[in-house]
Order: sequence, then C-alpha cells, then structure tokens
Amino acid sequence: MYFKVDKNSLHEHLLKILKVTPTRTTTPILSCVYLSLEGNKLCLKGADVDIVMNLSMDVSGMEDGNIAIPARLFAELIGELESGIISLKADYEGVVTVLTNRGKYEIMGRPGEEFPAVPNVNILYEFEIDGGLLSRIIKKTIFAVARDEIKPALMGVLFQFKNGEMRAVSTDGHKLVCLKRYDIDPGDFNGEVIVPTKFLNVVQTYLREGSKVRVGIGSEHIVLTMDSMVVYSMLINERFPDYESVIPQENDKVLEAEVETFLSVLKRVSICSSKATHQIVLNLEPEGMLKMKAFDEENRNSGEEEFDGSFSGDVFSISFNSEFLKELIRNVDSEKFTFEFKTQTSPALLKPLENVDNEEMIMLVMPIRMAEE
Repeated sequence: MYFKVDKNSLHEHLLKILKVTPTRTTTPILSCVYLSLEGNKLCLKGADVDIVMNLSMDVSGMEDGNIAIPARLFAELIGELESGIISLKADYEGVVTVLTNRGKYEIMGRPGEEFPAVPNVNILYEFEIDGGLLSRIIKKTIFAVARDEIKPALMGVLFQFKNGEMRAVSTDGHKLVCLKRYDIDPGDFNGEVIVPTKFLNVVQTYLREGSKVRVGIGSEHIVLTMDSMVVYSMLINERFPDYESVIPQENDKVLEAEVETFLSVLKRVSICSSKATHQIVLNLEPEGMLKMKAFDEENRNSGEEEFDGSFSGDVFSISFNSEFLKELIRNVDSEKFTFEFKTQTSPALLKPLENVDNEEMIMLVMPIRMAEE
C-alpha cells in the first residue's frame, strides 16, 4: 500500500476513529485502525466489541492494499508532524513507513485480514432525520442512562415509534426522562429499540443542525450514515421496563418556579448538604414561604434559602438528591418549570412550563427519605 495525503486531513479522520477504539482490550487487533486503499479512496475503520466506525477520504493513491496500525500511536505521530503532504507506505512484512519532507518514521503494523469485518446488517427499516434534532434528543436523554452493568436494559436509550410520535426514554432507577417528538417520520417502522450509550456518545459529536442523517434499523444492529461516516452498533437485546406505569397521573401538589433562580439556589444550598446523600429539602406553603434547606450532620454544616415561585396544595415538605435535581433542571429549556408531587415517597414530575415546538418532555425523580436535623 502506498499513498500521499494531507497530514491534517488524515489526523482529523484518525481522531474520529479513536472515539470507538478501546483503550484496553483482550483482543489486540481492536487497538488498531484499519486502512484500506483502492485507487484514490482510503477507507479507515475502527472497532470495539459492539461498535464499528467506517470513514472514507480522498488521497493520492499509488498502490492498493490494506494494513492495521496501532491507532493511538499512529494518531499521536501524525498529530505531531508538520503540516503538509506526507507519504505512507506499507510493505508485505507489515512495516508502515511515514515519510515527510525531512523525516522518516516506521511503525509495525498487523495484517489487515485480522481486523473484524463490517457487520453484515440486514436493514429492515430506514429513515432520515436532521442531525441537529437527533443531537438534541440524545443530549436530553443520555444523562439519565444507568451506568450499572447489572441492568443492561438501562444502559441505553429506548427509541419508541408508535401512533405518529417518537419517544426517547432513559432511566437509571432514580430518575427518568421521556422525550416525545411529533415531527419525525420513521417510514414503515412501528416498534422500539434500545440504543447503547457508547454509540450515542460517539455519533453525537458529529451531528450538526441542517445535516441529513440516515438511520437504518436491523434485527440486531443500528446503522447511522452521515457524509463519509458510517457507524454500526449492536442493539441492546433486553426488555426495557414498563416506564409508563411509573409515571404518575395524579400529582396534585404543584410548584412553579423560574429555572435560573431555582437552579442558583439549589447550587448554593447543596454545598452544605451531606457529601454521601446530597440531600436537600423543599419546604412549601401555599400563598406563603418557599424554602430550600440542606444539613450535613457529620460536619455540622447547614444552609437554607427562600426562593420565588408559587405552590398549590397543602403545606408540604419533600427531599431529593440535589445532584439528580441539577441534572434534570439543566435540561429544561423554558424560563419556568413545574414540579408536581403526591406524597413524600412517591415519584415527582418535573416539566418545562412551555415545551419546544413539536416536543413534549417529562422528567421523573424519586424522592429520598427525609433526614432528621
């Protein structure tokens, strides 16, 4: 294999490949980037156990071939080279030679045949979505995904298509996000898939508003195509919990407050909360005082502050993990939000007072047991 290429362009593509290349693996070939040259088209491929990224770029090809090169070493070297055109040669013994105007570098590669092939995906359904919209959906749901591998079904986002709407749902058992969109046409697809967090994190980096993204869904895989990039991932083959059954319908105590004001108070008061529980307490009175409190019994720290808003319901107190609340409120786009309660131990609902066009967002958070001061 022999070609010439702009150093900066090659480095840019290698950085994308590193997004899927594992830092530690029991399969050494997966720590490599696969290069394949046909004519003036260079294909680059990176893979982990469940995800594959395929890129293509134009080069000045001189001899076709393929090779697998240690990805991080190769990317680091290319990144440090001076800007300009470089040459890359790979011989039959696997030695990769990188030539610049004044330098020569050799890296030991591996046979390209050892690298995993692109999954043979039987696409059952395919549709197109705006890159900016998909990025928004991912951003608004991925923070609530579970990190616990004991619950694999919760380690991804549920995408559900039915009755003319799309729902994206994520939960870790403590908080839940359900984002509904009414402006996505999935074609003939009526069903649901659980998409892994790693895949969503990888693709979100490259999604841009106004760009067209093609989504393909197979029985076991999802494929996303944008420009010269194709990313494949296994779907999570588990049953997602019945989230609709845990979303309360009769929370009759309602707090309304401004997002920025409430979040600022929450940040200040939570500094004095227990570092183990991050517990804060809301003391709410109709037509009266609204107060947030925190107490750290171990270190004897405490804080409390009144905040503006309105509350409908009887005098009520409830306690939450402040870190969970911060995550939820940061994802509210309207100026105000509502916080709906039933009892001190039942799920609370947090909603934007005004939703974005063609969108409805519901967030759920579980309270924690009230601590004695």
